[in-house]
Amino acid sequence: MRLVLVFLLLSVISIRTSPHIAAAESVTPAPATNVLFIVLDEAPLFPLLKTDGTINRDRYPGFASLADNSTWYRNMVGTAQRTTEAVPSILDGKWPTFKNYPYLKDHPNNLFTLMRGHKELDVYQAITNLCPKNTCDNAPPRDDRKLLLQVKALQNVTDRATTSETPSLHFAHVLLPHRPWGLTPDLRYMPDVLEYPDPRSESLVDRRRDNYQSMLRQYVATDTLIGDLVTKMKASPNWDNTMIVVTADHGITFEPGKSYRDTIDVNSPGTLDDIYRIPLFIKYPNQSISAVNDCTASSVDILPTVMAVTSITPSWKTDGKNLSTLCPSRPSRTIRWPLGSYELTTSFASLLKRVKYYNQWISADTDVDGIYRSARSGSLIGTNAPEAAPANKNISWRLNLSKNYQNIGSGRLSPVPARASGLLYVKKTVCTKCEALIAVNGVFAGVVSEITEMKAARVGQYFSSSLLTRVMQPGATTVDMWIADWKTAQPTFTFVGPARNISPGT
Repeated sequence: MRLVLVFLLLSVISIRTSPHIAAAESVTPAPATNVLFIVLDEAPLFPLLKTDGTINRDRYPGFASLADNSTWYRNMVGTAQRTTEAVPSILDGKWPTFKNYPYLKDHPNNLFTLMRGHKELDVYQAITNLCPKNTCDNAPPRDDRKLLLQVKALQNVTDRATTSETPSLHFAHVLLPHRPWGLTPDLRYMPDVLEYPDPRSESLVDRRRDNYQSMLRQYVATDTLIGDLVTKMKASPNWDNTMIVVTADHGITFEPGKSYRDTIDVNSPGTLDDIYRIPLFIKYPNQSISAVNDCTASSVDILPTVMAVTSITPSWKTDGKNLSTLCPSRPSRTIRWPLGSYELTTSFASLLKRVKYYNQWISADTDVDGIYRSARSGSLIGTNAPEAAPANKNISWRLNLSKNYQNIGSGRLSPVPARASGLLYVKKTVCTKCEALIAVNGVFAGVVSEITEMKAARVGQYFSSSLLTRVMQPGATTVDMWIADWKTAQPTFTFVGPARNISPGT
């Protein structure tokens, strides 16, 4: 008998209204249900959103497609800022304790031990070791944590979920869009992204904005994989009978001067929303109407929800609630870190403030190309550089990894320089309305806004710029720098020229 999922009421409970959801009639439990369970890593919710609180469809069509076919629990809060506590909390439905380690002996009751004997287990764990011996795989060797292997792990679990013929759990915790941020929106890859570490202060807006752009690039690449997941599953015979869960363990903040997530500052509420507010999408079996849900959900609710939908009863008491039939009404949600805990009382509205905060750096409402359009010169990204301009003899530069520009690939997971970095040499203070642009084969691909008012110095001054890789094709490549002076509405250009190379072997 075909399962019926009634989400008409939920579709009304959207961006405008109450946090309550339809109760018992929402989901009919089904023992034969498959589960495809994806846990992303270091994936905050705010980058996915436009300033009006909706998913940015132009930038993230994959997540938008997932939302169109699922229930988006947009008021979701994680439990911990470290993977080693956050993922076990997702898998056992318990508030994390820092006395335990992410191993089976410390979490003997978890999703895998519970489903053993009920479903075939197809499991990829990047960090944790929660599978019983001879049941499913635990964390791979440390070198298997490389970025491209995470991509392949997500692709592989998607493919297996489309073809399984017996009731199965397909689980993957992948380190995406987690650092290092080497992926590009078209799923090409900069393999040596960490070779030249950024020496600048973490208090500089320029540095944090550059890192934010790099994370956005990799988030869009992750979105491509999520879009592939939805497309492949919808085309498979398993779509209707599969419960799909996509969430994350924790987020990350880019606020200048603050720890990315290692140190928690309760006096900086915005950073708490960055770190603890994460995505949660659940596509229930036979769901045909999408919904946006504002219940005060927590990571501890995911396991009870999966168990209820698959008609498997845990042998232990969980701390979470079944989201398929209940709407938890929590005045606060507990968040934890090694040295303390805090009761988070903010709502989804507080997250919109963070979207608007980062919107000052990079527009949250534009398409993928908008990621690269920082500062005033961002409007020039993707346009042709002038055919000629006066020479600028005040500035010279050196480019890290220049060899990468002569080894550009064209297909997925092929090499491409995603970020330019190097040193700027300035003879006298740069004009107050000047910005530098990097042109690849005569097309402006990146902005170097930190050059504005840069002082003369005897040593090179570090710069970094995310590059619009869609304009980069295989073959001979030229890389030049230009200066745009915005003292009038239209910029005046001067030509710095090609870089002096400092890459090893060049």
